[in-house]
Amino acid sequence: MEEAKQTFYWYDLETFGLDRRRDRPAQFAGCRTDADLNFLEGGSGETLYMRPSEDYLPSPESVLLTGITPQECQERGLPEHDFAREVWNRFNAPGTISIGYNTLGFDNEVCRFLFWRNFQDPYAHQWMNGCGVWDLYPVIVAYWALRGDGVVWPDWKDVTARRPDDERNGVCFRLEELAKANGILHDHAHDALSDVLATVGLARLLKEKAPKFWRWALENRTKAKVIEALGQGPVVCVKTIFGQQRGYTAIVKKLAVNPQSPNEVWAWDLSEDPSNLPNLTQEEWQRLLFAKKGTLQEGEKRLPIYRINVSSCPFVCSDLRVLSNERAAKYGIDKVRCLRHSEILSEVIPKLGGAVTAQWERKESQPTDVDVGLYQKGFDCTRHDWDLKKRIASLAASALGEGNAAFDDADFNELLFRSRGRSAPDSLSDEERRSWRKHCAETLRDGKGGARTISEYFDEIDRLQEEHLDDEAACEKLELLYEWGERLGENFSS
Repeated sequence: MEEAKQTFYWYDLETFGLDRRRDRPAQFAGCRTDADLNFLEGGSGETLYMRPSEDYLPSPESVLLTGITPQECQERGLPEHDFAREVWNRFNAPGTISIGYNTLGFDNEVCRFLFWRNFQDPYAHQWMNGCGVWDLYPVIVAYWALRGDGVVWPDWKDVTARRPDDERNGVCFRLEELAKANGILHDHAHDALSDVLATVGLARLLKEKAPKFWRWALENRTKAKVIEALGQGPVVCVKTIFGQQRGYTAIVKKLAVNPQSPNEVWAWDLSEDPSNLPNLTQEEWQRLLFAKKGTLQEGEKRLPIYRINVSSCPFVCSDLRVLSNERAAKYGIDKVRCLRHSEILSEVIPKLGGAVTAQWERKESQPTDVDVGLYQKGFDCTRHDWDLKKRIASLAASALGEGNAAFDDADFNELLFRSRGRSAPDSLSDEERRSWRKHCAETLRDGKGGARTISEYFDEIDRLQEEHLDDEAACEKLELLYEWGERLGENFSS
């Protein structure tokens, strides 16, 4: 079978809130390019909206940020089931690398839970049929940290001159600011398609100015490559948690792998001496590892241990020469000292026994609402249920109620019932409609499953109205949101 040609599917989501598991997409945009970043399939990109369901309320603050109202999505949107299928099909075209700007930490997880609620495989786009994921944001940050030539890096001072309420220092990595500084068209921030096209423009700039860097980052983004690098010893790791003053850069070494989540590696910052690790008590491990500001005793420091998710395309390189001596000195990184600490850590690790892995002792999981049950249920299902999920995923929303067999797992039956209520309400029987209304009422009124309640929704609108009294456009949006909440509240108040 001929291997599919690699393409990039560039995408962005605008959502109705910031909870990656519970909040819903409002707008999705994307475009496809070939490996050389030439547009395919028309080139102008596409935009999809998702119709809001009756058991969900948006965050009013998110609506003000994006400008996308639930009324607009109601008018222009697809039912959630069809929306999920359209997005899934784009991500899963053979050979596709789905990529955006700072998407792996948020957008990708929103999509996974969207796929979960609608019976699409939540992980297939990350590994099947030559597909994969990537994120331009950490690549851009790494290029600034390690090279930087050929790209104009906007300063926060220039940004805050236009936004006096946003006082920060150093380089600004916001997409809209990078696009503006480098002459890349970006007409509307927080419009998904505008963000997508700006991301493609930024990628083209990087590929043109630093082709070797681009190629290395692409080839070494995968989970297998990251695991291989971490297994070889010290690595240069670029991660924003290290802070911009340090160039977001550190030389680290793998300390342990989370036995409960093998994609999570804990690494030691080799700027620090690990000699004393075997002498720590369990209580000291807990206190120093998870310490918050202000909780440490005098003379104590938080342990310099950092989580690296190997499946999220982190920038790690086992060739320490990628960090030049000049840059290392600029960031206060002593390579010789780091290598000496690496040797000490190799001697220390066998003495730790279970001291590190004890931090991951499994805790009793709380009952989870089926909508956000992806990580609890995972792939734990019978062959019958797996096959039925695949069949339902292939259906259009209009066909969801046509003679579906029952799942073995009651949670999947509940998930299908909710999917029909959201995407095919006409398929519900009278008894099912009463159950659906009960579910909606419990969700909106009582916050079932951790949902945003109608009272919280109106409280947020009231607060925002006080803050935006002189902003006519914002007040209009808030009025529309008030009307939306009133309509849902009246429907399910009894």
